[in-house]
Amino acid sequence: MAMSLKATAAAVDIRDYFLDNEPKTYSKAASSYEVVLQNNTDFIISRKTVKYVRELVILISQGLFYFKDTKGGSVEEVTLSKLKAYFKDLKDGAITLNQVLWLPELSKYTIERLEKVISEDVYVDMCRHNILTEIKNPGWYTGFWEQNQNLFVKLHSIFPTIADNKNNKYRASLPTIFEIDKLYGYNEAMFFAENLLLSGVNEYSSAKDRRWVYRDNDYHEDEIEIEGFMQLLQQPYSLNLRRLIEYVFYDAYSQGIAKIDDMFWKTYEDHLAMQIKIFGKIKEKYPKSLKTEHDIMALKVNMAELVAKCEGFAARSAKIADLAYTGKIYSIFVPDSPQQLADEGINLSHCVGGYVDRIINGDCYILFLRKTRTPDESLVTLQLCRDRVNHAEGNHRRRITDEERSFLRNWGQEKHIQITV
Repeated sequence: MAMSLKATAAAVDIRDYFLDNEPKTYSKAASSYEVVLQNNTDFIISRKTVKYVRELVILISQGLFYFKDTKGGSVEEVTLSKLKAYFKDLKDGAITLNQVLWLPELSKYTIERLEKVISEDVYVDMCRHNILTEIKNPGWYTGFWEQNQNLFVKLHSIFPTIADNKNNKYRASLPTIFEIDKLYGYNEAMFFAENLLLSGVNEYSSAKDRRWVYRDNDYHEDEIEIEGFMQLLQQPYSLNLRRLIEYVFYDAYSQGIAKIDDMFWKTYEDHLAMQIKIFGKIKEKYPKSLKTEHDIMALKVNMAELVAKCEGFAARSAKIADLAYTGKIYSIFVPDSPQQLADEGINLSHCVGGYVDRIINGDCYILFLRKTRTPDESLVTLQLCRDRVNHAEGNHRRRITDEERSFLRNWGQEKHIQITV
């Protein structure tokens, strides 16, 4: 008689059928490491040697960090030197902590991050909220966290990332958002954040200006912390906060401005300032074509300034005539008439006329950088103050190229002029 077998579901764990189901260890000649516990914030790693068994206990959730001798029960504090000694046998190996969000791997390269995080209460608190998951340099963020933790957590949840990335528009927006929170409150700060998220702009920078500084035997680009957005809300401009947010993220974008950077802030502020200079007030706060209307205002300012203050220009330019230079690719020209200065502003669509006062007073001079083969075509305008070129811009305020900067540095060395652009 055939026997009928009825299949029944049994409670099994698939891991029981793995051939290698032992806790993962990291063995070296002198010791072995075992991950005893791990979750999204905490972990415990055991180190076994012939003589003893010690555990590194990192319990972010409880604020507890110590070494423990499992045999004797003694406890020691965690320091960087002790961490390095504890993991010395790892050498170039690594312990995978795939459940620990803020430290997915422990190696000789991440030991200092571990020590840094557990040594500061603010970092521990950020870990508990899973804020440090993608942040390598948490020190830059702590001021924002301490100002408004709820806002920070909210931003972390809605932004795709706030990681340490130079081109990360969400990270770059944090100074603006938290300054709005400080001055106008949480709701207005979130209005900015939500519109940034919806906007099509691909770059955002809060700084209005940059400079090159000489450090460590080389030139480095540093941001001058002047908030472009917040400065437009101050006197004498006094723009409406929400209308400015909408203008930056939608109106400007519809004009083809996808990068909200230092050039945008300077162009916008110039447009407002020139209206005050010409009309005594701002007639158009939110121009429908910022670049075009800015350029028109620049021409008006240039010509008005130059017509009114053209006496003695040639005599002043003669004082720096020896700075003229002709090179194989680039040349330096010293303008000797106000009309040349006006033409430069018109050709490059910038506000060189705004420097007339300083030129007349002898505070600065204007030089032209041009291609040697096309000396009549405007390329880059230079501002010289004493023995330093501290401002340079091309058409529509573009920054100078590396090739142009290299030429200027060589020229500067020959003429004993510092180049800080």
